Amino acid sequence: MNQNRPANRVGRASTVLAASVAVVVIATGCSSSSTHTTSLPPTSVASSVTTPPTTSPPTTRPPVACARPHPAGQFSQSFTFQGTARTFQLYVPRTYRGTKDVPVVFDFHGFGSNAVQQMVYGNFEPEAGRDGFLIVAPDGQVPADRHFNLTGERGLQNDVQMVGALLDHVEATFCVDTRRVYATGMSDGGAMTSVLACEMSNRFAAFGAVAVVVSCGGPRPVAIAAFAGTADPVVPFGGGRVNCCGGARLAGAPDAMAGWAAHDHCATAFHDVRLGTDVRRRTWSGCADRSAVVFYVIDGGGHTWPGSIPIASLGKTTTQIDASATIWRFFQQHQLA
Repeated sequence: MNQNRPANRVGRASTVLAASVAVVVIATGCSSSSTHTTSLPPTSVASSVTTPPTTSPPTTRPPVACARPHPAGQFSQSFTFQGTARTFQLYVPRTYRGTKDVPVVFDFHGFGSNAVQQMVYGNFEPEAGRDGFLIVAPDGQVPADRHFNLTGERGLQNDVQMVGALLDHVEATFCVDTRRVYATGMSDGGAMTSVLACEMSNRFAAFGAVAVVVSCGGPRPVAIAAFAGTADPVVPFGGGRVNCCGGARLAGAPDAMAGWAAHDHCATAFHDVRLGTDVRRRTWSGCADRSAVVFYVIDGGGHTWPGSIPIASLGKTTTQIDASATIWRFFQQHQLA
């Protein structure tokens, strides 16, 4: 099955990131801005209800409609978290009118990258424009080697808490379908996505990790998909020391996904289906509570986002599957109860 990314998607990305995403890496753990800046406050709609006489049946009024419009486009935004301005990129599709609740996809960048680059590298814009969801790409911390603090680094904010606060901000500013909020990310952003699956499964409905995935449990079964290359030169597919950024040791992606399958009470045995010469899809059956564990093994693949811009220093980028389109289809199958 060939799931090539549309040529215009890669073409646009290439012009923006051919040089700038030289480091989109790792595990634990250049701020730029787009052409628009805006931050509209939430709009509250008050309603007046008169209590009927006690002899009459109570009056049932319809819920107040959402009224939170916002211009379409990509915007550089910031919000205050624990006294510090935290920045993020926001994409609002043309179909957003501010009257209907819509899904939200959080997209997290890799170590040394930033939100602007990840908006182009992951590029969910075609899916967002067609299906009407918001994209939120937060920036990590420490501009010199920007990343997300997932290991309690001293002097840095807790980025899991930051994401919760940012989600509160987005939900207060837009008409958001709180049952359909999702997380995805590249490398360090894949680790961030994994940790959210462990710690915020009550707010995120499904997760998609690319190039790094870790298994850490959590209070409930989750829906998670992941992509990993067998020839990744940065994060060894089978586990071991990461070849950059402090040299942390990680379990292999196959073990991490087996860990998620065990957590979700799926069957022990998995089933592989070959989608192309480069791509195998691994699934586990019988997962609890409508959860799902899906693992895309990229044979010969590098530390890359399948279907996106080739980055030679990070290994092979397959064009036999489009990670962004595949992740979004996976997300569409899951929502919170």
